Amino acid sequence: MIFKKEFYFIRHGQTDGNIVPSLKINHDDISLNQTGVAQAYCLEPLVSSLPIKTICYSPLKRARETKEICCARLTAAHYEINDLGECNSAIWQKMTSLGEVAHECTEEPVYSFMQRVCAGVNEALSKEGPVLIVAHGGIHWAMCCFMKVSQSWVIDNCRLVHFSILETGQWQARQLTQVQ
Repeated sequence: MIFKKEFYFIRHGQTDGNIVPSLKINHDDISLNQTGVAQAYCLEPLVSSLPIKTICYSPLKRARETKEICCARLTAAHYEINDLGECNSAIWQKMTSLGEVAHECTEEPVYSFMQRVCAGVNEALSKEGPVLIVAHGGIHWAMCCFMKVSQSWVIDNCRLVHFSILETGQWQARQLTQVQ
């Protein structure tokens, strides 16, 4: 279960692995491409206007680079969290095929990934908030699955999402910007 605490999430900017399917197979630790860097710079003014107290991010280059650009003017604590690293393609395909019951899956390696995501997000949310998490599409998908967010679980590169709790106790995810 994900801690019920408001937070923000950014999926890293574009990489060549996002546009060339053969590079995406193992989700290698690759850097942002020129488009990804531009996306992060476009998002930076909005991120700098948010009341972020803590920034937590994946150890993979693309997330770290996105965080460095988007959060350049924030004076928040930064924490690298290994459990926010991306899954591989095999896990992604199996996890997304399970849909909203993926968080109940006991089949390895989906189970391990889902448990890792829950631990990583909860580690981030244990920090002073509001927290900004900079990570990956698979992390976002798994979080939305755990939180039973009804909006689309697929997120484009360099999108900023605000997660909050409704009066009913249910999670809400609201995209704050569109980056070209």
